[in-house]
Amino acid sequence: MNGFSLLFPDFAMIAAGYLMMRTQWLGRPFWEGCEKLVYFVLFPALLFAAITRSDLGSDQTALMVQISLLAMLGAAVLGVLTRWIPGLTRRDWASGVQCAFRFNTYVGFAIAARAAGSEGLALMAVIVGFTVPVANLFAVSFLANTFHPVKLLKELSRNPLLLATVAGIVANLLSLHPPELIYGVLDRASSASLALGLMCVGAGLNFEGIRSATAKWQAGTVTVIKLIAVPLMTWGLCSAMGLTGIQRDIAILFATMPTATSAYILAVRMGGNGPLAASMVSLSTLASMVTITIWYAVLKSFS
Repeated sequence: MNGFSLLFPDFAMIAAGYLMMRTQWLGRPFWEGCEKLVYFVLFPALLFAAITRSDLGSDQTALMVQISLLAMLGAAVLGVLTRWIPGLTRRDWASGVQCAFRFNTYVGFAIAARAAGSEGLALMAVIVGFTVPVANLFAVSFLANTFHPVKLLKELSRNPLLLATVAGIVANLLSLHPPELIYGVLDRASSASLALGLMCVGAGLNFEGIRSATAKWQAGTVTVIKLIAVPLMTWGLCSAMGLTGIQRDIAILFATMPTATSAYILAVRMGGNGPLAASMVSLSTLASMVTITIWYAVLKSFS
């Protein structure tokens, strides 16, 4: 099966969400409620279930996490360099720089599950668990005029994905695995989260914030960083550090993900340019439908 055929169902879910939102078949309150359900209930259930089933003691898994963190750091450095785009204000720069290194967990889990089944889903959950706090640390630090530890801790403490990750890691390390009856409930929630999450991504697409030439330059540059430079960095790190097998594949697929929809939420909450962030998320998501397909095809050719 080629990359397009494999990934088409997930991209179709994004398109369906976009069409339903734009035709007002289901109004904005529905999508806001759906987003909260996925973010606060269904995705945490997926994360917890996947991490408690993962082998956190594997050397290759640990190396996979290290490479993903290094690639995220590289993306942040490249994002910082966009400050020198002519005419770019600090507020707009801070709102957009986070889009260079943040990632869409909805798309990530869906692609990992489709490409590598339950094992791929579990490995993606491990990466997400370790990168969520780092991504939030960078994003909050850039958007704040000064570094504020209390504000950062408050932001992290109410992140349901981080809380589910910590709970899953603790349970895994202590061998406190839920009974299969509970796993059955978590698996149902996990299955629902993938389709609903992708549709929410589509419903949130909006390009109104990148009308000016400066905004277009910024959005285009950040999108190239996120969808082309970061996967290249990750691939190079995998080769240099000896990561192979499914862990290599999941690390590279993680690197190909579009930026997170929560970038818009954080920008609004911290006084940034919300419409700009939303438009950059939308551009990244739309472009990723092409780039992920290409990256997946290249990845399979080297497997």
